[in-house]
Amino acid sequence: MNNMTDIIEQYIKQLFLEAKDDYITLKRSNVAEKFDCVPSQLNYVIKTRFTPEHGFIIESKRGGGGFIRITKITLQSDDYIDYLIETIEQVEAKEIDYIKILKILKNEKYIDYFDYEVMNNSLSILQKNTFDTLQLLDDIDILTTKKIKLTMDKNSKEMLLQFLTNIKYSKEKK
Repeated sequence: MNNMTDIIEQYIKQLFLEAKDDYITLKRSNVAEKFDCVPSQLNYVIKTRFTPEHGFIIESKRGGGGFIRITKITLQSDDYIDYLIETIEQVEAKEIDYIKILKILKNEKYIDYFDYEVMNNSLSILQKNTFDTLQLLDDIDILTTKKIKLTMDKNSKEMLLQFLTNIKYSKEKK
């Protein structure tokens, strides 16, 4: 049996399949009542499963006439890659969920399984080597440890940005 977040996610995805536009509008209270859950459960689903990285933009208005509008970003255009690049450039490296972004790129057919594995393994090796280095340095102070981790995060971010740029330009050549 699926948990409530999975059920609500599937319900919202089904609404998109039935919608004639690229957006749907929900009332928190109606969805909460339909699934006999609290409105915060819906908020959790939206914040974790309908993010820009997943290809959605959220618009929300609270109060009596409040609503949640979820708009699906058209993933077939280069605009999505541009959007990802711009978004990633603006956030701190430690806040980026690299694996989630790679999975979306694979699922939306921007990259194939091979490209996914190469990039995923590259990022994993970078992390592993960084943590192995930290373990070798027994007498390292906390500030130096933070600097090394920050460097790893920055390198991971730069790798992802370069990867996205390569995807963008390879799509333009086709």
